Amino acid sequence: MVILDLDARLLSLNQRGLDVLGIPDFPACHLMPLTSFWSGEAGAQLESALGAARSGESRTFAGPGQTFTGAPRWWSVTVAPLRDEAGQVTYLLAALRDVTAQTTTELARQGVQANLHLQAQGLERRVQEQTLELEARATALDAFVRFTEAVGTDIDQRRLAQQAAEVVQAHVHEVSVAYYELDAPANVWRRADWSGNERVDVVTWLPADVPVHAPEFSEAVRRGEPVFVEGRGDAPVNPQDFAAGFAPVTVRGEVSAIIAVGRPADRWTARDQAIVRAVVRGLSLALERAEQALELTRQRDDLDRRAQQLETLLLLTEDQGEAPDPLTLIGRAQELVLELLPPGFAAYYEAQGGRWQVRVQTGEARSAAMQALIDAGFPVGTTPSFDQVAHSSEPAFVDVYDTAADVDPAEAQDVAAHATLPLITGGRVRGLFNVPLFGSRSWNPSDEAVLITTMQHLGVVIERLERSAQLIRSNAELQASNQELEAFTYSVSHDLRTPVRHVEGFATLALKELERGDVARAERHLRVVVGAAERMESVLDAMLTLSRAGRSALTVQAVCLTELVDQVLKDVTLLDPDHAVTWTVDPLPVVQGDPGALEQICRHLLENAVKFSPGPARVHVWAQERPQEWALFVQDDGVGFDPVYAGRLFGAFQRLHTQREFAGAGIGLATVKRLVTRHGGQVWAEGRAGQGATFGFTLPKTPGP
Repeated sequence: MVILDLDARLLSLNQRGLDVLGIPDFPACHLMPLTSFWSGEAGAQLESALGAARSGESRTFAGPGQTFTGAPRWWSVTVAPLRDEAGQVTYLLAALRDVTAQTTTELARQGVQANLHLQAQGLERRVQEQTLELEARATALDAFVRFTEAVGTDIDQRRLAQQAAEVVQAHVHEVSVAYYELDAPANVWRRADWSGNERVDVVTWLPADVPVHAPEFSEAVRRGEPVFVEGRGDAPVNPQDFAAGFAPVTVRGEVSAIIAVGRPADRWTARDQAIVRAVVRGLSLALERAEQALELTRQRDDLDRRAQQLETLLLLTEDQGEAPDPLTLIGRAQELVLELLPPGFAAYYEAQGGRWQVRVQTGEARSAAMQALIDAGFPVGTTPSFDQVAHSSEPAFVDVYDTAADVDPAEAQDVAAHATLPLITGGRVRGLFNVPLFGSRSWNPSDEAVLITTMQHLGVVIERLERSAQLIRSNAELQASNQELEAFTYSVSHDLRTPVRHVEGFATLALKELERGDVARAERHLRVVVGAAERMESVLDAMLTLSRAGRSALTVQAVCLTELVDQVLKDVTLLDPDHAVTWTVDPLPVVQGDPGALEQICRHLLENAVKFSPGPARVHVWAQERPQEWALFVQDDGVGFDPVYAGRLFGAFQRLHTQREFAGAGIGLATVKRLVTRHGGQVWAEGRAGQGATFGFTLPKTPGP
């Protein structure tokens, strides 16, 4: 807080203001004009705010400036008038808040959004393939399909590698395949398996152990894609007629293995290279799925062991009911504590949005003014009674409360003593358990022991509940992963085979028409080929999208859904600006979740609402608050669906319409379900054929661990 004279010179500055402005001590800046910290447009905004305050009007703005030492900062500034008893403006009050981190994050997000937009434009300009290249790609995709059919739901790494080798050998003439795994401590690639042909001597150039710095191996790792070598001069067998290739197998962005291929030929054809790339790509996807399934299994087993080791809870945990949530348990703890202490009330706070916000309260403050302060929350960083406990993780027992310590003494006069204890879960302070008493209290060791023990047991119980919830989520994710793997196998076996056959068949017809000289008919056939290739591309991209949605780490934080939906709405509108859409977006809450994941969820739901409303569309977005969660809804007046098939909507590659009716890969709602499930929520859909549809999902108010 800064107090200024009417010429905007600094008269008084609290410690928070000194810290924000980077001033070592107040004498160094006494009577310094506040305007010296701003320049340009932000300086003009400050001058305007100062002028308004001199006229008796408060004004707020945000803009760039610099600290006393010249360090650049972004500040949110509110300038308000201070009046004397006659109502005349005598001084000005300026409140500064450092918003550098938020502004930097927003600018970075806008940069990323612009970059994604450029990438999207680049994708639209892609792919005009020659007929022979399309034929090679079709053959490669057929190999990919065959590999996926062969592995099914297998998650054994060696067996998956063997299947990949067999598929490559089935499509590439006289090829030998060796599979190498990294032995990091020994700094070598070790050959785990190899498959030769009738000319076994082709693989004699591949030793059992290859140093990590071997040129072809290290180059494949560096590039992250296959390296093909033709006519190896140092090959021991037919040096002039020998071709080799080294393809990295990438799992979660890291090269975990190398597939080496060799054949008695002087060069690699584009077709053979495409086959190797496609099969290795399929192997990478299969290994990622396998690792994800194994990781979920390990997490499930670990959480199950921990749950079995927890002790029977004491008084706090008796008569819990079926599945109490943490806030309910905290409320019971408050009731238990208040029964043992003189009159007062109990409140549990968590830091949210820069304030200590009350989450559970038992009993009320005696004064309405104090209760209003509790309901509004106390600022983090300027509430010593709370901040000290949060920082030290140690409880504080105050016999006689200094009413001027945290708030206005007139508002805190009913609090005579208080105890504040940290609620610790997972090794960190989750929140603060505060017990104000209406009378002074000499806290004795018995009082302290009861409160400390209660908080310790409360922390144990909450950890147990959250680990159990995580176990349930992990089991659900594992089940979803297995279902998606089955859908994945089915899709590549059916959804890809048809376009592969189209590519093969119409490419052949095009060649025949070119031989006859009928360019027009050849061109029509090639258009069919291009359409089939684009369909295959979309299915493959959808597979990768779903795979990444299941393994990317979530960064849970406060997310303003109003701002997020507004941005997504604009992006969806830009996809088809000629499609008339009437948007109705009710006020939306701030929720806890991963911003990127929530953006994907909203994008898929809004895009679907528009896509499945062929005529002028009406889309309604709203939220519903429930005791422990938020429910979000997206409603359209489009084609709807038969309720009989509602259970299929969120399955991977499940579609209720043909490609001719509505294009798509059938992966959007499956991605929504996966991301919502990872947040601990649920999804559902309601609709009638020809009467529109409503899709909804929930987000817990308190995210799981």
